[in-house]
Amino acid sequence: MGRQRGSSDSIPQGGAPALEFTESQNEFQQRGADQPKGANDSNFFTGILQKRRRKRHQGFARRFFSLDFSTATLSYHHNRNTSAIRGAIPLSLAAIGANGKTRDISIDSGAEIWHLRATNTRDFEAWKNALELARTSHSPASPASGVKTDASSKTLTSTQIDPEEEREWEKVENLVNRIQESRMTARLLARNTDPRYLPLTLPRPPFERKSTASSASDSPSEHSLSHCLSGGSERRPFWKRKPSGEKSIANPSSRRSVSAQPATTPSSSMPNTPDEAAALGPSNKTLASHAEESLHDHSLAILQNLDTIASEFAILIQQSKQRRHPPRPMPVSTPSRYSLDSLGESQEFYDAESGESSQLLAIQHETDEEEGKSDQLEVSDEDSASEAEGSEDIEHAPQAATPSAYPPKPKSLTPLPAKWVKRRTTVAAPTVAVPSLISFLRKNVGKDLSTISMPASSNEPLSFLQRASEQLEYSQLLDSAAISADKSSSNNRLLYVTAFAISTLSYSRVKERAIRKPFNPMLGETFELVREDRGFRFVAEKVSHRPVRMACQAESENWSFAQAPAPTQKFWGKSAELVTEGRARVILHSTGDRFAWTPATCFLRNIIAGEKYVEPVGTMTVTNETNGEHAVVTFKSKGMFSGRSEDVVVEAKDRFGDNLPLGLTGKWTQSLSITENGTLISNEPPIWQAEDLPADASKHYGFTPFAASLNEITPLERDKLPPTDSRLRPDQRHLEDNDFDEAERVKARLEEAQRKRRKEQEGEWRPRWFEKVEG
Repeated sequence: MGRQRGSSDSIPQGGAPALEFTESQNEFQQRGADQPKGANDSNFFTGILQKRRRKRHQGFARRFFSLDFSTATLSYHHNRNTSAIRGAIPLSLAAIGANGKTRDISIDSGAEIWHLRATNTRDFEAWKNALELARTSHSPASPASGVKTDASSKTLTSTQIDPEEEREWEKVENLVNRIQESRMTARLLARNTDPRYLPLTLPRPPFERKSTASSASDSPSEHSLSHCLSGGSERRPFWKRKPSGEKSIANPSSRRSVSAQPATTPSSSMPNTPDEAAALGPSNKTLASHAEESLHDHSLAILQNLDTIASEFAILIQQSKQRRHPPRPMPVSTPSRYSLDSLGESQEFYDAESGESSQLLAIQHETDEEEGKSDQLEVSDEDSASEAEGSEDIEHAPQAATPSAYPPKPKSLTPLPAKWVKRRTTVAAPTVAVPSLISFLRKNVGKDLSTISMPASSNEPLSFLQRASEQLEYSQLLDSAAISADKSSSNNRLLYVTAFAISTLSYSRVKERAIRKPFNPMLGETFELVREDRGFRFVAEKVSHRPVRMACQAESENWSFAQAPAPTQKFWGKSAELVTEGRARVILHSTGDRFAWTPATCFLRNIIAGEKYVEPVGTMTVTNETNGEHAVVTFKSKGMFSGRSEDVVVEAKDRFGDNLPLGLTGKWTQSLSITENGTLISNEPPIWQAEDLPADASKHYGFTPFAASLNEITPLERDKLPPTDSRLRPDQRHLEDNDFDEAERVKARLEEAQRKRRKEQEGEWRPRWFEKVEG
């Protein structure tokens, strides 16, 4: 029992990482999906994996993972010598994806997503098999594998579903979610009160000790890796209005990693037998008091009860869903499904089902270039600002943008000023429900859904270009920042611009906006908007098709706004990650203050089942690049099963990181109010408040009055729009008019014509209104 075992935390002098499987692990590899034998010998599978950091572009961190087969729970620690659990996900409720080419593994719990990577193929296969084994033994009807029904089962129609029964089952599911959250708390409590896990138990068991002097303490690889890494900031290209432009070159960072080791011991590395316990010495047997052992026993009893209840409820709910909502068979080819046959330059998205019975989803990548970028991400052992406990997770601007990245004050705002025009405040309600795309989504895990053609009925009657203009819905906040500049401090101006940045997320406060996606613009498609009532003009153009990137600019007498957004929507099994690359920039003409920020990452929750909604996560930093002041926007998170989080807190800081007196607090869906030294100022009206929604907005795509007016051709635009304007796109217009069959036909024809044009074009596309500059 005391023989030395291979460890991923040590590198032999021969140079190759040691990786040795115990007898029970070899049996596990041979048995495949069979349950491992021996609770003590095979209940845990441990080793090193690379975990992507929470903030974008911060690379991976090496972490020690422990898979508990008895509860199908994956947890991780900073390293194998620390007992503090940094996070845990119950695999029975998660969707797991894997990519053997890149050795990537994604785990989507519905509340958070872990992006993991094995350091070599052997470790990847071992972890893949272990995760699948844990899922198989605890998930009889896995959400990742989709709902399976007998071919002879009857399909229920929507008229046969009892609404009252649906509401009752929703209540049951909510109760189960609460039980699952309590279950996670009980598991952490039981683990932290286990006398074997006490920090006073310093001597390491015999099977953890190394025979060489170099491995007597922490792993030498864990210390040496961080010194071998090279960093460096990266300047990204920015699209701005012509003229002038330069191109930037990305500076990839190097990485280095070591092998992971599956093991049969828990992450605490404690002995499993009396002989091993005796080897530690008699003094260690009295470290835990009787009260601690009693508390630990009670915690284990609670955990066992919760595990049993949650497992039985999960099976009951899944069986109920199979009975009430069996999957409808795909209809034969009809006109209303035309766009399903126009998915790109090949039919790669609709390959035949493989004969494999794996419950793990296959992670897809757009191109080899995307895989290469992922491989270049830095790997380290140290905590980043986003993972260090108690850190503020501040996202400072990597480098101040060059002045050319900010648009100058316009010499003219033609056609402003203009006569006021009346605009509509709502659109016709759709007459066709969103089609079920579960099988489609399962084949595109990890791919950017914004680049994949979908049925027209899954779209809303707006394009991504028009969605970009929704950021200007509350442009009066920028007016307030600029107009009051003479009598307000820079702190006030920073708060106004920050409130504007937060308000750009409010379009998704109506949960129905999460059900449908905007149209992907054609290459060269444009959108122009003149708001005479708000005093600004806006122009946007799609400047790149692969990857999708747009450029937009808005101008008024007081300020200018510019951005080159590259939106991506990646599905990870239960949630979709909505990321918008491309910093937004605002310049106030009265003071010359230049502000910049990267939009917050958002997640579309419950894509497969449950109420769908969008919520921002993490932090967003708005920086005044003129004086270094910045505002850190923190989107408060709730528990795994607590629904959408809407609370937001803003802390303003000077260039040295010291707090400024004024901040913000509120909800990104409703309003924001000013705070002074962390206290809400009484009798002070909100600095921003969301406008009222139209009646029955949920039945009309969830559009706000501003969004409803974007596809309207008013007298101000009539006979003056270029043929490339989104308002003139016929399939989008047919969709708004509820002519879905014609929208499908026209959409398929337009996409096919675009594919032919792309094949004929040589070299890079040259946009009409924008050009690339460094910034």
